[in-house]
Amino acid sequence: MTGSREQPVRVQDVLHDPEMFRAHVRKTLAHREARRGTPQPGTRRAAVLMPLVASPDGAAILLTKRTDTLERHGGQISFPGGGLEEGETPLEAALRETFEEIGVPAADVDVLGRLDEEVITVSGFAVTPFAGVIASPSRLRLSAREVRAVLQVPIEVLLDPHTTRTEVWERSGRSRVVHFYAVGGEAVWGATARIIARFLQAVFDAPSRGAGDVI
Repeated sequence: MTGSREQPVRVQDVLHDPEMFRAHVRKTLAHREARRGTPQPGTRRAAVLMPLVASPDGAAILLTKRTDTLERHGGQISFPGGGLEEGETPLEAALRETFEEIGVPAADVDVLGRLDEEVITVSGFAVTPFAGVIASPSRLRLSAREVRAVLQVPIEVLLDPHTTRTEVWERSGRSRVVHFYAVGGEAVWGATARIIARFLQAVFDAPSRGAGDVI
């Protein structure tokens, strides 16, 4: 990862300097065009926020553990987000859902950029992710109906190759690479893991572990 031709930028320096981290992510995402998915007819639009925070262990990503009672993806690890309401943009939906799920108002999110759209064939959603910094993660108010807990995962942990693995799954005659991250005794997989993988590849030159849709 380089910040200029003259002086390389070290990942460790970026992760442990909040202002450098914010500037690097914003600049990197601004200089690339987010990939658009190819949804099938009838696919619904959705959006999520990847919340980024400063922690004693460097820049970290916030993940939510969904309650078991939810109709979709109960008990799984995810980002705040959901389907677009009528008249909403993807960013408006991501910020609204973030407030509803973890109590962070839109004014407290510094949106750094848009990530690649993910088409989730099994649930019929095309998901637009955004990355944004939350200044005060200690003030979270979790929705008792939707969120059981929040995980704060240092990006250094996610960049460790021992934390991640991939599997190739077959569905409807197609092979798909499915990412997995092991964090704090939890398995992060599916669209959430794919969004993380694409973010790490785009911003920190993490090795690509395959392409394809997420199941």
